[in-house]
Amino acid sequence: MSSTDLIARYVDGNERVDKHVTRIRGKVREMTSMLNEFLSLERIEQGLVNCQPTHFDIVHLGIELIEELRTLTGDGQTITYDHEGSDRNVTLDRQMLGNVIVNLMTNAVKYSPQGKPITMRTVIKDGRLRVTVHDQGIGVPEDDHQHLFERFFRGSNVTTIQGTGLGLNLVKRYLDIMQGGIGFSSVPGNTVFTVDLPQHLPVVEGPGHVPAQTTI
Repeated sequence: MSSTDLIARYVDGNERVDKHVTRIRGKVREMTSMLNEFLSLERIEQGLVNCQPTHFDIVHLGIELIEELRTLTGDGQTITYDHEGSDRNVTLDRQMLGNVIVNLMTNAVKYSPQGKPITMRTVIKDGRLRVTVHDQGIGVPEDDHQHLFERFFRGSNVTTIQGTGLGLNLVKRYLDIMQGGIGFSSVPGNTVFTVDLPQHLPVVEGPGHVPAQTTI
């Protein structure tokens, strides 16, 4: 990736080279994401990933992630984020929650056609944090719904789109660790994933914490 950035710098303005540089960057990101998923799965199964709650502002996290994710969007795709209410403080594992959001948003971008919007929304109510991710992409076939969070499972309509089938399984595992859950509804052109978590988890100080693997 560093070499690609240098090439882009030295040939700035060359459309033919820019096209290939963009393609290389995209492929490097895909490969890095795949490797991170396998590493994260191994660490979870070995019991090396623990929940380490800290106090943070959910809006700050959301804005930070959305800005980074916008670099992955296709032509005409837009990402919007909004938070409902004045309460923005949560006590959760920031890295773990970030991985959950990134995975759901990356899927929304990946499985949405050009020109379609992706929306993320957060709300805190009655001591719970809810995160929803909405897209207008290809959707999940009904026959696949029951298997969606299984390890290595990929939908029957995504065979031409690269992936490991681990992303949603990792999302489910991270949420289990944080005492949360996830649900979804999906038809072609309208898919909504809803994450539900406690607003505050007890902060536990101690050695041996292994943070969740970042996937950006």
